[in-house]
Amino acid sequence: MDKKVLIIGAGVAGPILALQLKKMGFDVELFEARSEDKAKEGAFLGLTPNGLNVLKEFVDLKLLKEDYTPGSMKFFNSKGKQIAEHDTAYQKQQYGVETIQIKRANLNKNILLAAKAAGIKIWYDKKFVRYHEANEQVTAYFDDGTMVAGYIMLACDGMFSEVRNQLFPNASLIKYTKVISTGGYAYVPELSEPLDSIHMNFGERGFFAYSVSDKGEVWWFNNYFREQEPKPKEVEKTLNTEIQDYLTKIHQNDDPLFSKIIKNSHQIIAYPIYDVPKLLHWYKGRVCLIGDAAHGISPHIGQGASLALEDTLVIAELLKLNLDYTQAFQLFQSARQPRVERVIISARKIGMTKTKTNPITAWFRDTLIGFFIKNQIKQLDWIYGWTFSPKNSG
Repeated sequence: MDKKVLIIGAGVAGPILALQLKKMGFDVELFEARSEDKAKEGAFLGLTPNGLNVLKEFVDLKLLKEDYTPGSMKFFNSKGKQIAEHDTAYQKQQYGVETIQIKRANLNKNILLAAKAAGIKIWYDKKFVRYHEANEQVTAYFDDGTMVAGYIMLACDGMFSEVRNQLFPNASLIKYTKVISTGGYAYVPELSEPLDSIHMNFGERGFFAYSVSDKGEVWWFNNYFREQEPKPKEVEKTLNTEIQDYLTKIHQNDDPLFSKIIKNSHQIIAYPIYDVPKLLHWYKGRVCLIGDAAHGISPHIGQGASLALEDTLVIAELLKLNLDYTQAFQLFQSARQPRVERVIISARKIGMTKTKTNPITAWFRDTLIGFFIKNQIKQLDWIYGWTFSPKNSG
């Protein structure tokens, strides 16, 4: 298995996929468009048991808890009354690991260190521009004029995948959802001690969530609804101020602590949320899409990274069987797409609960959410308890 595999993208999935394949004897090279410093940037994200159980084979999970918040959640209505709780402590016994929130920078740092330690070549400042297949190999071309050839190419280059654009130019247009996922970091005197959960608040006019990390830093997130898609320059220069002003007004009648957190934020991060259209195929020739490149998902149930980590295990196990790459890609999509589509639907449903401010729907939400959460623990088992066997490809 000395065949060279080209992996485009060194986010969450790329390095772990490289480690999976390296362990199986493949020659792997990893190509990242960003510089080495910027590859370690990002907001925070949730990792659930299904993703953590893939990750823990290559990264000591204790390292991820050097800067984190718990995954347990407490829900509050617009009057500040707790209306439900989702305690994740049961997960430790049931799945061996428990949901946590961590900074993407810390996650990226540790998985890249693991990849380097395994001897995997990682190339930075390599922006993919096109590919070509000939002579039983695929060649990737980069904007610096370099090229590299391999047996197959696996695209882990995320929601805005240029590889996907090259594969399916007429079917890969992503759609702006009119929602911007926002988050930030702040220091607030009243919240200097770590919290045991994320506080999920259904305010009078909008949703606001926050927790306090083990280092005493407030991590918060909120959805911002914007009719017009922001331009790249707006995201870089003016969107953060716009969001900060808007959210302060939205929560002016809620707990004053929300506005204080927003105003005291030393960093605000905004990501417009897009829908990736359901693709008929995730592969073409010697190229296959992995993670968000194949099936981008809204962040409402924290499954983007975990689903991508699942993908890495599945495609690696199928390639380990020494199948023809076309057969491996076909089995990969047939094994993954039904599950992914089901998770995407669940995420959209959760997202809708954060937007309803009509008094009647809010009353039903506040009244029934406790019952809903209790049922969710059982219903989420199909997500958190995921396992894969190449024998049944499911």
